[in-house]
Amino acid sequence: MLKEIRIQNFAIIENLVVNFEKGLNILTGETGAGKSIIIDALNLLVGGRADTDSIRTGEATALVEGIFQISDAETLAMVHEIGIESDDGEVHIKRQISNSGKNRCFLNDSQITVATLAKLGDRLVDLHGQHDHQALLHPEIHVELLDLFGKSKPSLDKFAKEFSDYQGQVKKLKSLKTDEQERLQREEFLGFQIAEINAANLSEDEEGEIKAEKNKLRHAEKIRSGLQQSQTLLSEQSGSILENLRQILKELEPLVEVDKDLAAPFERSQSAFYELEEVEDTLRSHDRNLEFNPGRLEEIEDRLAEITGLKRKYGNDVLEILKKRDQFANELEQLAGNEENMKQLSADIVDKEKVVSKLAIALADKREAGAKSLKSGVEKELKELHMNGVRFGVKFSYPPDVGGFVEYRNEKLKPTSLGLGTLEFLFSPNPGEDLRPLAKIASGGELSRIMLALKSILNEQDTIPVMIFDEVDAGIGGRVAEKVGDKLKKVSETKQVFCITHLPQIAGMASCHYRVEKHVQGKRTRSGIRQLEFEERVEEVARMSSGEKITAASLKHARELILGDAPLKKTGKGKT
Repeated sequence: MLKEIRIQNFAIIENLVVNFEKGLNILTGETGAGKSIIIDALNLLVGGRADTDSIRTGEATALVEGIFQISDAETLAMVHEIGIESDDGEVHIKRQISNSGKNRCFLNDSQITVATLAKLGDRLVDLHGQHDHQALLHPEIHVELLDLFGKSKPSLDKFAKEFSDYQGQVKKLKSLKTDEQERLQREEFLGFQIAEINAANLSEDEEGEIKAEKNKLRHAEKIRSGLQQSQTLLSEQSGSILENLRQILKELEPLVEVDKDLAAPFERSQSAFYELEEVEDTLRSHDRNLEFNPGRLEEIEDRLAEITGLKRKYGNDVLEILKKRDQFANELEQLAGNEENMKQLSADIVDKEKVVSKLAIALADKREAGAKSLKSGVEKELKELHMNGVRFGVKFSYPPDVGGFVEYRNEKLKPTSLGLGTLEFLFSPNPGEDLRPLAKIASGGELSRIMLALKSILNEQDTIPVMIFDEVDAGIGGRVAEKVGDKLKKVSETKQVFCITHLPQIAGMASCHYRVEKHVQGKRTRSGIRQLEFEERVEEVARMSSGEKITAASLKHARELILGDAPLKKTGKGKT
């Protein structure tokens, strides 16, 4: 239930705080006082569309806050899924709209999206105004209401899941068949790519190795010149390095016996001599083996060109090319299995059609049975609303489809996501007239009463705890108004109901009565709301009956309306 609402700078409401009670909460007041503004604010609080025109003139932001007490387990589970903890079931919702466009929503001080708020709001408040009565003109709403009444929503959900899976399988098979030629072309192309890479016989280290060899071949003459000059300096010329080092060893050797401190330099010189001899042998060997081979250089150039061409097609280096080849091979393997996949998928579709068919038929049967009960229930409710002689019905249409796979009543039908065929509510307002589509024959007042009748019989199935009726009294009065009040009172036994009304018969049924008033202060209009105490209620109901001039008779009648069946507690609370 809605425990409290706070509104700041919304339309002509400057600052308002109201506490609400269980049962039937009636809002009354002069036309233009701001009754519908409060409903608009509540609609904003549960995810309705934000409009900056609703911000009070001269203000930058508007704020609406509400405290809800939740008892429904599924709704509490949704709150927990959002990431909000509420051990006592109480949640605080805040909605801020700004002229700057920076609108924000909060749930227990945690920011959430408008979409999330709207999803939660759908489980908290069921709002019925003139626009919502018009929803009855849309047959898709009729399906929802019938499934709610007949408790066939779980059957629809189960069917819809299987049907969605079936559609996915059909789409996949169609795609596979449509792309068969493309698949064959892809297979051929993949085979060519794999063969091209395999023919190159690549190895990970090859490119680096042949690049080094290429560099060596291109500089062979320079290398040879350097080798020969180095050999000359080491040993081949007079006064070469080895010749001089040999002479040094010859001079130091006899001195070591005289001066032991020269042993270390002698040994190091000796080691250097042997090391340089090995260097000379290596250079000489390398010189003998070095050759300039233009043919080999050309081979290397061709090989590198081949690798570069493959890199342009398949990757930045040889390793990436080889990985790409493996990817091609995997894709080719998958494509090769597509024919087998299509056979298996076709078999799966046949099995799924049997499941979908069985569920679709069960859903249709359940709806047909529910429609009979709904018809009698609505007609009974409408009769109690003094709509005598009216008839209500549900028309099912099952267009045949030779390509359909569901057989129902000896006809082949094609299911949709909502089941088999279509349905529409029918209505006949006067005896002797044929039933016709509700959208084509019902007046605004009749639509409001039909909606109330539906909500009355759906009261137990509907888990939404708060119901709001705006304009439910359009076009009615007298005994009909009393019956509308009775229905609202009955619904309020299990729901918290809010109703804006101009009729004393309905206002007299209130568990809690609130008057919405506006006044001008400092050249600004302000709207407020307060809960009426008993005597104030009597005066308000009397005013609604007789106008501004309240008589003793109208006061007596007001007391009778209020105390007729359910006396109201004589205390009240609320502030503006």
